[in-house]
Amino acid sequence: MSLRRLLFFIFLFNFHQLLSQSSKAKLDDFARETDATITLSAATGNPEFIRFSGNRPLLLGTGTPLQATENFISLYAGTLGNPDLSIQLEHLRTEVDPFGFEHITYQQFINKVPVFGGILKWHFDQDRKLRVLNGVFLGQTKINTIPSLDRETAIAMAVDQISSQMKISSSTLSGTSKQLCIFRKGLIQGIPGDNYLCYEIEVQSADHSVREFVFIDAQEGTIVERYSGIHNILDRKIYQTSLNNLIWQEGDSQDGLNQWQKNEVETAGQIYYLFKNTFGFISYDNMDSPMHTIHENPAINCPNANWNGSTANYCDQTASDDVVAHEWGHAYTDYTNNLIYAWQSGALNESYSDIWGETVDILNGYEDAGENLSLRTGCGSSDRWMLGEDASAFGGALRDLWDPTCKGDPGKVTDTEYSCSSGDNGGVHTNSGVNNHAYALLVDGGTYNNQTITGIGFTKCAHIFWRAQKIYLTSTSDFKIQADALEAACMDLMGVNLEGLSFTETPVGLSGQIITPADLLELQKVLLAVEMRSDPPCNFTPLLAEQALLCQQSIPDSAIFFEDFENGLIAWTVSQLPNHPESWEPRDWQLIDSLPDGRLGKGVFAPDPINGDCQTDLQNGILRLESPAINIPSESGAISLAFDHWVSTERSWDGGNLKIKINNDPWTIIPSNAFLKNGYNLTLNTSQNDNPLAGEKAFSGSDGGSVRGTWGTSLINLSTMGIQSGDQIKLRWELGTDGCNGISGWYLDDISIFSCAACKDSIELSNYWVDQQLSFEGGIEITTSDTLTSNSNILYSAGQVINFNSGFAIDTGSAMEARIEGCNISPAYFRVNHLPLVRILIADLIKQTNKNQAYFPEPRIVLTSKSGKVLATKDILVHLQNSTLEIHNLSRGKYFGTIYFENNKSNFQLEVK
Repeated sequence: MSLRRLLFFIFLFNFHQLLSQSSKAKLDDFARETDATITLSAATGNPEFIRFSGNRPLLLGTGTPLQATENFISLYAGTLGNPDLSIQLEHLRTEVDPFGFEHITYQQFINKVPVFGGILKWHFDQDRKLRVLNGVFLGQTKINTIPSLDRETAIAMAVDQISSQMKISSSTLSGTSKQLCIFRKGLIQGIPGDNYLCYEIEVQSADHSVREFVFIDAQEGTIVERYSGIHNILDRKIYQTSLNNLIWQEGDSQDGLNQWQKNEVETAGQIYYLFKNTFGFISYDNMDSPMHTIHENPAINCPNANWNGSTANYCDQTASDDVVAHEWGHAYTDYTNNLIYAWQSGALNESYSDIWGETVDILNGYEDAGENLSLRTGCGSSDRWMLGEDASAFGGALRDLWDPTCKGDPGKVTDTEYSCSSGDNGGVHTNSGVNNHAYALLVDGGTYNNQTITGIGFTKCAHIFWRAQKIYLTSTSDFKIQADALEAACMDLMGVNLEGLSFTETPVGLSGQIITPADLLELQKVLLAVEMRSDPPCNFTPLLAEQALLCQQSIPDSAIFFEDFENGLIAWTVSQLPNHPESWEPRDWQLIDSLPDGRLGKGVFAPDPINGDCQTDLQNGILRLESPAINIPSESGAISLAFDHWVSTERSWDGGNLKIKINNDPWTIIPSNAFLKNGYNLTLNTSQNDNPLAGEKAFSGSDGGSVRGTWGTSLINLSTMGIQSGDQIKLRWELGTDGCNGISGWYLDDISIFSCAACKDSIELSNYWVDQQLSFEGGIEITTSDTLTSNSNILYSAGQVINFNSGFAIDTGSAMEARIEGCNISPAYFRVNHLPLVRILIADLIKQTNKNQAYFPEPRIVLTSKSGKVLATKDILVHLQNSTLEIHNLSRGKYFGTIYFENNKSNFQLEVK
């Protein structure tokens, strides 16, 4: 669907109020008034951790903490960025900890549908003063909360997804709908994203070897997100191979157990007593539940160990004391903050298990024969802080907490070892090194990254980290929130005589160790050293990230050929070419009117389904979409092709490309060098890939840090293919799939073949920066849209028409930029050096509201893509007529904007079709 201009409506009487609701200035004022430190969520832009000074906690009346919480919501919901919070939050629970602090938890609901991860916690001290407010919530959100997809279909889709991708029979899997929820895409990765109504489906296998969480879009039936519930690497019970074969239980003699089975018994008891006696948390769920272990569980790939949500499981010769404590650490995480096992939250999940595993290993006095636990001085200088060094099946330690880089993991956020890949659930076993290093540095001290730290020892450090885990972290917490949580926990514990660390049935008693302001200073130096609050060095970008600047001749009325599929697939040909017709599930390119990301109108879609098993149920083949014959007119000049598409396929295995037939020549793939914008992103795998397109250039995969795509425009110079006026061409989009697995598919819309040389001799100038010289071969009529000065210092008034002779040039760096609409212009496609931030002057808008039309010569607007990246876009010509704000010259796509007014700002969303 095409649109020549976009109208964005703003009602003036509501305008200033809208700005105030999301005003950073109000948050800044709040911070100054209350002496608060505020951390904003990178994913939502809202406050995620507000910590009040230990010397000045916030007093909210004389009532109970629950009443104080209600007062806070009533007073400050607008300041937080969502005035609707007062009707969206529901009280879940109130808890009082051993130190007399009261913790009140709320869940956010929108139209009675819970927000995934939408947990807010208020933490009051013994004097009923607010110390910390933390958690995740969405700002004002409009979303359809009535599902189009039924729950049973969503469960079946989730089961099929896991069956195909993990290559196991769906008959061994079962799915459970955990909830219908509002899921914020990008929340786990810590990047901006859209909100989706989703079914959260837990898929498990009968033998508990599989536990995956899949989020299915309840409107479109696509997969929005997926993450694992299996965490690899005292009523105790040990089973051999399955829960049907109990070989030891509490009270039995250990004489019949081998050393690895004894380790599973003894270390489970040690971590049970550590949390029970030291922190008052009884068993992993705080309900004194039995701790079940399966030794030599055949459901896991050896050598490995894991926690699957109900049992700890070990291959033979993997159950060293630190590995056993590590796996039970995952169980405790499940029942405290339930950190999602992906990206930074998953790295914290993995790290907390490493921390508790090494705390037990170093201090328990068990299985230490021949070990050197002296303070570390370098890689391999002692066994201290080495995880899994006694598990012979691994052939050596898995990770190094004292210096993670010794094992290829990052010791700080900006290390080159930091993983930005989606593999390993977003690098959970790699990026855990950052938090691991923080713990080891705080315990033992050391000099690192220009910080010299004096260690505070295990007792203080364990209490601080446990309180952060139990009290402050939520399921989506990232490293920045971990930093805030550790500081808050440290301040909470100041002056407290801490319980000693116990690994036996007998508590140690009070340790005599008391946290002081000096300890807080050491913690803060540690956080600086490992760069816990730094942004990760990842650039999660859409697969189709480039902005394609199209001339006016690409629109329907001017193009040589244009197809938006609003009238169906008339004159188009679809076909399917399966390699194995006997097992192939029939499918074709199809017309569809429910396009992703809210795109309006109709398009076509080639599915990349979750099916096949790559063995007997083979789904490898090609789906083709072939255009009608297209005649290239005479005197058309250079020929261009543009098309909008959205890609989400199994990366490197499934993918699509575009082929062309010129006159009677054979079909040939359009080469990569013909693409001006958004060309093929990779070559499909050749090794062990039965996709008929294996080895060809293709669009494959999905957006960075996501399983979804984003609409983008590919631009091709067809003239590089030798196309001339009078030729006849056909185009063919092909999607190839291998024998199994998939994600979603390939969407296509708005195909245009055009020639920019077919337009009138004119260009429009605005106050933009030019990054190269423009030259004009003939007489050019230039209409200015503002008062501009050329390189020759000639003043051109707004609206004035000036004629220039051949050879006129605008030099690099001039305060101008051209949107090319003319012919005989070199270069044919003009790219500007965009200003980093472009903003609307709202002050001028307010001053001129009494006029019928107001023009702002220096608009101030910041536009971002759906991925949250600030777009390097041009300034926008803005006119206000009555209550309409008219924005010109945007390429098609969805945008998120911020309007600035003095020190306030307001967010908005718009889409150009």
